[in-house]
Amino acid sequence: MSGILGIENRTENWKTAVHFSPLFHGECGQFAEKLGAIPVPESGDVKIELFWKGMRDYFYRESLSRESFRREDFVQRAVDLYDRNFSKLRQEVIAFQEFRDLKEDHYTSTSETANRLMNSLLGTEVDVVLETPKHLFIGEVKHESTFGADGKLVLVHQLMRQYVTATILLQLSGENKAVIPFVVGDRVEYLKKTSQVRFMINQGWLKETNVLDWEQVK
Repeated sequence: MSGILGIENRTENWKTAVHFSPLFHGECGQFAEKLGAIPVPESGDVKIELFWKGMRDYFYRESLSRESFRREDFVQRAVDLYDRNFSKLRQEVIAFQEFRDLKEDHYTSTSETANRLMNSLLGTEVDVVLETPKHLFIGEVKHESTFGADGKLVLVHQLMRQYVTATILLQLSGENKAVIPFVVGDRVEYLKKTSQVRFMINQGWLKETNVLDWEQVK
């Protein structure tokens, strides 16, 4: 018999907590090494968080700590960084030809979409994040579900939205670290066939070796 009242908890958040909570007790360095950390950090040099909304919390911290803080200025800084790093992303998503047709405002940073772009960044959650002195590992986990795509957002696709958010957040905060995504799910071969994973690999943002199943995490 397992679970409360003998009922198995099948939620992704529970499975994530069960599999990743041991990393809070000294295994972080080994897992960072598995994901490609060079040089291999000591476990004491690795921070880990689950269900992380880094941009939202950074925005909150900045709004409290700076008297001159203005949302409009913050939005403009984020939009400028988006343009600097991802000005071709819309064209690249279209050229990949494995996604539904984009709307006119998807992956754009015009004056009309600036606030909605910022909201996409602020609302982005990453299931598992490990930070080392040189890397920010961002992990999305899946159990019996697919990668999200929300046509109401400017940054439509879940994995790309996470990568864009982490990249911009590092630059906003002045941190010189490499963003290294990873994905965990029930079957590696299935994950590798999904459009978002294929796009991320095609872009050179996600290494195939960082597409993992739950046993590899355990």
